[in-house]
Amino acid sequence: MSGRPSGKRARRGGGALTESAIVSRAFDVSRASRQTPPFGAIVAAGAAVAAVMLVLDLTWLGVIALDMYKSQLGPLMRPQPDVLAAALFYTMYVVATTAYGSLGAKTVWDAMNRGGALGLVAYGTYELTNWAVITGWPVILVPADIAWGIALTAISSVVGHVVLVRTTGTASR
Repeated sequence: MSGRPSGKRARRGGGALTESAIVSRAFDVSRASRQTPPFGAIVAAGAAVAAVMLVLDLTWLGVIALDMYKSQLGPLMRPQPDVLAAALFYTMYVVATTAYGSLGAKTVWDAMNRGGALGLVAYGTYELTNWAVITGWPVILVPADIAWGIALTAISSVVGHVVLVRTTGTASR
């Protein structure tokens, strides 16, 4: 036994740091090393994410995969999408992708990985829930949509991160 109370560690210069003090200092250092980008840069990154996501997703849904969705979803598919529902989804997803995938990234590679992970969780949640609770949900859509969500969100995150870096004039860390 060293004679120190349980849960405390010795430090140079005497005295002891509690585990909570160590965690608190690590958090303070981490927070101080990440400055919030200017509002205009955040808006530019978000606009870039929105533009890329909209163009890519409309191309995927309206051209590339349209026949697959029509054949697999049949009567479940609306003749025209519900614009309000789509607008609500894209608003939330663009904000999440910008915040987590683009602003949270340290490098382009990091943005790609963070965006891909977000896409996996978001599209995976949607597809796996539908497969679990909707009778006859087409299993072929599960891997196709999840893969698309990963790619779409990764690409959008990277573009948002690049715009952020160029707008702020900082090098990708």
